[in-house]
Amino acid sequence: MPVHIILLRAIGPVTHKLMSMTQWRDAVAAAGFDDPITFLATGNMVVSGPGTTAEVTARMNEIVLSLGLASSNVAIVRSPAQLRAIVDADPFPDASAERPSRMLVYFFAAAKPDFGWVKDYDGHERIAVVDDHLVVDFGGRISDSPRLAGIVEKRSGQGTGRNWNTLKGLAERATAREQKDK
Repeated sequence: MPVHIILLRAIGPVTHKLMSMTQWRDAVAAAGFDDPITFLATGNMVVSGPGTTAEVTARMNEIVLSLGLASSNVAIVRSPAQLRAIVDADPFPDASAERPSRMLVYFFAAAKPDFGWVKDYDGHERIAVVDDHLVVDFGGRISDSPRLAGIVEKRSGQGTGRNWNTLKGLAERATAREQKDK
């Protein structure tokens, strides 16, 4: 059965009051997915189950809505191979080695986000496009770059970001699940 990585958008302390990670895992299991595991407390899940990316996305969005979250808390689904490709590309190896928590990968709900604005962006951050994802080396604290965060979603569409450490952890867990499921 295929392995899927689920990334929920806009998950934090407020949404945890509405839907705990335990409730999410239980609901996903009840919907017929195998052995859902969450990683950290920020809406990351590795799960096995049938369906295409589009089908799993639709089912996950139904689950999230049924648990009381808003339609803005969209599920973004990726395969282990997609995460491994980003890790392997590692466009900023100095940053991923020295400051992985200050490097974000943005995942978008749209199949083909608009990255036309990237070439004209004049901020201090380094930005790379890897297979319809943005990888950003903030250099310093992410909170020091509020302008970029607003531009990303305004110009590229609805999405969510994960730091490099989280990306690698999810890729490792998903790959291990694939090996176990063989």
